[in-house]
Amino acid sequence: MEAFYEKEVNCLCCGHSFSSLKVRSRSAVPYKIDSDFCPHYKEGTPNPHLYYVRVCPECGFAFSDDFSETFPSGTKEIIKAKISYEWRKHDLGQLRDTAKGIETLKLAIYSATLKKEKHSVLAGLCLRLAWIYRTENRQNDEQRFLQLALQEYEESYLYSDFNGTSMSELRVLFMIGELSRRLGQYTKAVSYFSKIIEHPKRNEEAKILNMARTQWQIAAEENRESK
Repeated sequence: MEAFYEKEVNCLCCGHSFSSLKVRSRSAVPYKIDSDFCPHYKEGTPNPHLYYVRVCPECGFAFSDDFSETFPSGTKEIIKAKISYEWRKHDLGQLRDTAKGIETLKLAIYSATLKKEKHSVLAGLCLRLAWIYRTENRQNDEQRFLQLALQEYEESYLYSDFNGTSMSELRVLFMIGELSRRLGQYTKAVSYFSKIIEHPKRNEEAKILNMARTQWQIAAEENRESK
């Protein structure tokens, strides 16, 4: 339990106060990070992504720090009808195995969809779920949620709803390119990596620019091999 701490939160939907475990950053240092930023942790080390979501034990609404506090008109009523009325009160804020981590992320994706949360937020949830499936070698499930994450990042880019979040335009472009590459959509991947390389603000994010150049070469080679 030394790897964890309890965080007191109030449910964004019903206001109920509850606590939920979080992983201390010093207790979860990845030994490698994939090109789509998926971190890998040593066996026996807690995976922070299993604890990324908080679930209200009272109403069942699931959310992360990225959720906004505002609810579009009528969405709370929809959440109550679709989640709370079916919810059997129980606590998911304690130690979680992989199955419970997956359950909380799926519930957060559903909650975010009903709440009409930003596409960038939904993309992040789908991506984290895909990462968990990757660590479990569940390739079909990983591919399914990478595809959903890609769709949400494309919508986020289209409507620029990443503005005001930790995501920049260059990072969104990179995620679209890299997820497209991982899903075998090489032509699209090359196109989006090129957008970064040619972007007027490319030098403001040198790391993303260098990664885009590297992944452009990989995607172009994979595209040639696929033909």
